[in-house]
Amino acid sequence: MAKYQNMLVVIDPNQDDQPALRRAVYLHQRIGGRIKAFLPIYDFSYEMTTLLSPDERTAMRQGVIGQRTAWIREQAKFYIESGVPH
Repeated sequence: MAKYQNMLVVIDPNQDDQPALRRAVYLHQRIGGRIKAFLPIYDFSYEMTTLLSPDERTAMRQGVIGQRTAWIREQAKFYIESGVPH
């Protein structure tokens, strides 16, 4: 089996089940390496922000990022608790 040192895992925000993350954790447990999760964020409401001030846009963006960060932490909670480094 090839030895992977770094694994980039794309997280699908439209699914609760994350098969790519599950496979990366499996590989990590077998051969080690680091896992980096990537969650692409597209929020249609952000397209409607042209009438907002720059501060309001920034606050909105930070809110969306905060929500997605909490979501991905919840998705990875089981793996982190079982000892997969984060």
